[in-house]
Amino acid sequence: MWFYKEDVTNPVITSEKQVKSKHAEAKLAKLPKTAVLSYMSGFDYIKRKYKIELITDKFPRFLNACPIYKRIGDDKVCFLDGGRGAPMAADTIEVLKAFGVENVISIGLMGGFAGKTRAGEIIIPNKAYVEEGTTLHYYEHLEYSTPDYELLNTMMTALSHYKVAPIVSTDAIYRQTFYKERLWKEKGCVGVDMETSALFSVGKYLHMRVASVLMVSDLHPIDEKHDAWEWHLSDELRKQFLYKVFEIALSI
Repeated sequence: MWFYKEDVTNPVITSEKQVKSKHAEAKLAKLPKTAVLSYMSGFDYIKRKYKIELITDKFPRFLNACPIYKRIGDDKVCFLDGGRGAPMAADTIEVLKAFGVENVISIGLMGGFAGKTRAGEIIIPNKAYVEEGTTLHYYEHLEYSTPDYELLNTMMTALSHYKVAPIVSTDAIYRQTFYKERLWKEKGCVGVDMETSALFSVGKYLHMRVASVLMVSDLHPIDEKHDAWEWHLSDELRKQFLYKVFEIALSI
């Protein structure tokens, strides 16, 4: 939609230029090859369970610099908050790429469609339909994006209870209408988030390995006659979910 085949010019801003600019507030040499991006709160649980150290308190992405950590004595994995939404997802992995990261595991929450899933269920997306705008600056047309299947299989092997299914990623929280959700369900989607399709598509564009694992935090009613939307996630479910995915990342 915003990708032009005839455009052979270079971007005005690149992640490489950003991290060397005055706008970037941290100077890093290189990061571990694997990064865990969290699209949910709860990093305090990780900090309490593992001995971790701060790499820098200002990871120099363009939008909202944030702390980035690693486990003490372990240079294989770093972890940070991924931000929120597709633009920040793309910004984050572009900058991770500039610092040598090759593998990205995204952990987050999603709204589930009633009748397709349940609150607290773990979903491993095997495709993410593109209803966000960022992807279409990288590709002329892309209906859905896909994860790195080797990483996806790693998730499937390490987790005991999960569902592999398509999801959809959207920019517009308050425009998820019943009409749209019916169309999404007809494509096989079990729920919706805001980042996964961009992470998959931009990651592939950058030749990075990206996979995502999500937990259903809230259920969307089947139609307007049924129960209203409601948040269901408990702190204990959040904590155990983070522990599981962090252990998988450490094993890669």
